[in-house]
Amino acid sequence: MTGQDHAIPPLRAGRRPAGAALLGWLDDDRSPRLCRIAGSPGSGKTHLLEWLAQACGGEQAPERRRLHAVVPAAGASVRGVVWALGHRLGVLAHTPGDLLTALAEGGGRTVVCVPGLNRAADPARLVAELLDPLLRLPRVRLIVEAPEGSPEALGFTAVEQPAVLDLDLPQWTDPARYQRWCAGLHADPAGYPSPGAALGRTRPQAPESLAQLAARVPRRVDGGLDAAAADEQVLSELWAATTREGGAGGLLADPALLSYAGPLAVTTALEGAGGPVVAVWDVAGPALIAEPDPGVRAALLRTRLIGLDDRAAERLATVPAPWRGAWALWPNSSIGWPGPVASLALGAGGYAGQLLLADPGGTIRTVQAETGVPLARVDTPDPKPLRALSVTAEGEVLLLDASGGVEVIPGPGSAADRPPAVSEPLDVLRGAAGSGLSALTVVSGPPGSAPAVGDEAGSVHWYQDGAVLSERLHTGPVTALAGTLAAGRVVLAGGGFDGKVRLWYPGTAPEAEPLEGGHGPVGAVALAETPAGLLVAAAWADGLVRITAPGRPGVLLDLRLGSQVWALAMAGGRLVIGTSDGIAAIEF
Repeated sequence: MTGQDHAIPPLRAGRRPAGAALLGWLDDDRSPRLCRIAGSPGSGKTHLLEWLAQACGGEQAPERRRLHAVVPAAGASVRGVVWALGHRLGVLAHTPGDLLTALAEGGGRTVVCVPGLNRAADPARLVAELLDPLLRLPRVRLIVEAPEGSPEALGFTAVEQPAVLDLDLPQWTDPARYQRWCAGLHADPAGYPSPGAALGRTRPQAPESLAQLAARVPRRVDGGLDAAAADEQVLSELWAATTREGGAGGLLADPALLSYAGPLAVTTALEGAGGPVVAVWDVAGPALIAEPDPGVRAALLRTRLIGLDDRAAERLATVPAPWRGAWALWPNSSIGWPGPVASLALGAGGYAGQLLLADPGGTIRTVQAETGVPLARVDTPDPKPLRALSVTAEGEVLLLDASGGVEVIPGPGSAADRPPAVSEPLDVLRGAAGSGLSALTVVSGPPGSAPAVGDEAGSVHWYQDGAVLSERLHTGPVTALAGTLAAGRVVLAGGGFDGKVRLWYPGTAPEAEPLEGGHGPVGAVALAETPAGLLVAAAWADGLVRITAPGRPGVLLDLRLGSQVWALAMAGGRLVIGTSDGIAAIEF
């Protein structure tokens, strides 16, 4: 099926004229970049936008009609909509400013549909802080639900004369089809053109109170709310009730209630609240909002709470999850905090049992690999921002700085009068690279350690037996590089600015199919040989970390921590993740 003949679902209640008008608005680049759906309660505003999302919200829709993001705003706060919209557009955004900056740097038309804007937690604030600023970007077009004369409708200023589709006007409803629709439902056609009037649904139903909702949640033996046995919708409504009536503090006493409820409702309820759990929710929000599995949400919250609120982390450990945090170091952690982790490497030689972590300025610290406990600093004569950090089997530390310079720091106990063994291979690789170096790794094994580099032109170069093997793996710079021995063979994984991860066994052609996952450039890659075979981990600019096993179908694990991921390493069944605000070791 081509984009031109993709299936359009039926639109009931005689609303074909309204549907045709929306499709025409999408088709016409000359139309105003804001389309506002208006009408009285029950007129079918939300239903119309749900139909449009079904018709034009997927890849099967032609590009000129495609909705790039649909974000239902009913009950949502500004933060919740920012996180949800960022996820749908492949952007890791914590604030409106983050999202606006990212979209301003991109190109191409972006169409966003916002049903339920008039029922957001604060519609006018959502318009002022996010939606109207979005319309100041020429690439953005919005379809929103905002009745005539409402604060949210009046808040749009970026587009002076928006397109307005008022469903109370009869031209948007075919009277004959409306009559037939009413007859089929035994509804009253006197309500024309309103479907809600025909069905007697023109007044919103009063929400249940906090006490009523709490009574619908099953109880544990100790009398507490049993989040695991409750319906997610009921828990979401429970959190929404605290937004209206207060009482979020009582629910926060049981962190499991956070993970089993809908993230949008929780985000709104936590506005203005305080404490470690709330602070962690704010940091992890872009990952939480995108995750449908309560167990994964619990694992994420627990990992973020390690060292900050161990009691809450312990409560969340009871929620079944596909992965768990073994240790983590975040700001204000009781264990310690190394700062943002721009690069990391597994230690060897004199650094055996340790991890080496580099911050954005190039300062290198060590921590215990098993526990994360901070140990010491690595003496570097002139720290610089780094692109890569690696350690040889002999404990030599290889540094690739942001300008493409390479430095080798002798390992603990190394002979001071003898040059590091990797110095000559690195010199050869620098000469072989056709452009500036952009990535570096080292593969350790018999008879020793051998380096590999990636360059700005997308090629990877491997030093072997005095010779250099080179292969073009990417369009654009190599942004990450890792290597290991798999079944006795050297294998390299290159991540690129092109968003692809490619495997290469030097001396053979690269793997034909790249590994793909998130949006944007690849920020980090890691490899590990396990009893079950080779594992590949990669992280993208949108925060996604994906673990795959080449030769096996599917994805072993997808996870997000809510922060940019800058570095990865795998060892002993754990994935160590260096982020813009700390580090975590994950067991999977």
